[in-house]
Amino acid sequence: MSESVEELSAEWRTLLTAPRRGHAELRRRDIPAVPGVYAWFVGGECVYVGRATSLRTRLSSHRSGSRDLSRSTLRASVAAQELGVPRGAARQRPSVMTAEQIAAVTAWFSAASVTWIECMTQVEAKALEDRLLGSQRPPLNLV
Repeated sequence: MSESVEELSAEWRTLLTAPRRGHAELRRRDIPAVPGVYAWFVGGECVYVGRATSLRTRLSSHRSGSRDLSRSTLRASVAAQELGVPRGAARQRPSVMTAEQIAAVTAWFSAASVTWIECMTQVEAKALEDRLLGSQRPPLNLV
């Protein structure tokens, strides 16, 4: 995302300026169990935007250390980017990922931070995600 915060839409500004939580400080109970849009950051840059019917459930699935990457598009995208693993292999069930590969994906999340915007409904969350991704495409979001 090359534009300055001032040049972005109000929705992007809200997302980019919302408080971020690091992996180590984020507790499941602190994540609201409501629909919303979330963003992952590495080195201060937004690298992924997604939506959830329950932020608590979705963010927990991304942060899990499970060998099954097929339930998280983001975890599979991280494996593809960081390890050069084909996305198809990362999304395969049952998983073909090694313990070392899973550890590398989990380490990526340890260096990342996340923020979110709560929404009233799933429909509102989808519409917000569509508007955000319609104007900016973070590197780990699929085209």
